[in-house]
Amino acid sequence: MSTGRADLIRRAVLAVALPALLLPLAGCSDDRPPPTYSGSAYEDVAVLMQRALNQRARAVTSDDLSRFRRTLDRSDHGLVEDQQTYWDNLQQLPIGTFRYRVDTETITPVDGTDDYWAEVVLALELVGYDAAPVRTRDRFRFRVDASGERMLVASTTDFDWETDHPGNAQPWDLQEIEVEERGGVLGIFDDTTIGDADAVILAASNGRYDVRSVVGSGDDPVGDRGVVVYAVQDPTFLRGLAGQTVGDPDRADGLTIAVPVDQRAAGRGTASYRVFLNARILDESPDVLGRLVRHELTHATLGARGRGAPLWLTEGLAEYVSVRPMAPAKRRLPASALSIGTTATDLPGDAEFASADAEAWYAVSWWVCEYVATSYGPDVLLLLLDRLAGGAAQEGVLGEVLGLTGPQLAQRGVALMETTYGS
Repeated sequence: MSTGRADLIRRAVLAVALPALLLPLAGCSDDRPPPTYSGSAYEDVAVLMQRALNQRARAVTSDDLSRFRRTLDRSDHGLVEDQQTYWDNLQQLPIGTFRYRVDTETITPVDGTDDYWAEVVLALELVGYDAAPVRTRDRFRFRVDASGERMLVASTTDFDWETDHPGNAQPWDLQEIEVEERGGVLGIFDDTTIGDADAVILAASNGRYDVRSVVGSGDDPVGDRGVVVYAVQDPTFLRGLAGQTVGDPDRADGLTIAVPVDQRAAGRGTASYRVFLNARILDESPDVLGRLVRHELTHATLGARGRGAPLWLTEGLAEYVSVRPMAPAKRRLPASALSIGTTATDLPGDAEFASADAEAWYAVSWWVCEYVATSYGPDVLLLLLDRLAGGAAQEGVLGEVLGLTGPQLAQRGVALMETTYGS
């Protein structure tokens, strides 16, 4: 005899209600009474879903693969294989908090079956790297097991839902990863980039100290933690992160990603700042790799400090910091920077950084910051960052702090660049 949805609901109600009826017989037991539901059938189904997810979470935190597999519909060999990869990925991560919650408002029956879809919220904390557990959402399909008394995870993939809800996936959700951790750096690699792990970890570990020697660690507990560095060939997980990155995901060699505590609740703040390195940069020399890593680590270390400041300052400062450990002769300037600099009539804005000449405008911004540091002292760069945060009026701040206008500052930065690199 088949077990239908109605039978499942009847059993769920009995499973919840009977212990409640027997509660007076328990005397002085310290056990908490189980929840009771008298509402819709979905509430009863949600209890079974949550039990399955609780078992799944306990399996991860207790390193119990057998328990993890028991939460799956093991008749689907593709699901089992994919979830084995996910398990292997998680076992490499320094996981602290790991828990699920069913969003009961999203439970939806699958027509013609006894299955249900539901959104689940995962809270996952990387110990030493996240200031708080990161909450992401996914949509799971649940299926009644043969006994009719339990629910199993039948799918963790709903392509349509994922297209409509981007930004929830991490590399360990999507592909097989290789993890290396040392020196305050958690490196996430794949089978094509793991050979570069030592170079990336060394650049990031040294870079953390180089950056802090210039900008400090600040008072932000997020920026003071270790850093997660992604170096994977497939950047699929970046889809939907445009609003969380410092830089353009489609063009950049490197990005800094602000990972929110909860993407749907901006007020909860940022859990961590992580760095993405495009795999193509791994073929470059250690000097080039180190410079890029220090640039991104400057953004990660500063965190929310200076949020809303103009790009010429945030990107120019990151470039300024990135070259500090390098001998002046090794501080490469893009070939087009000098010619673009001659056209500068003001400090570059969003349009210049989005143009085909963006690399040259980065260089112009860098040399504007070099001029400020040389003429007024490096600390004034951070003073400007603080004063210009939140979209403050640029001309007023520049006049008060430097006694210059934007066009004058741009011209002096370009002049210093030309003096340094011109023939």
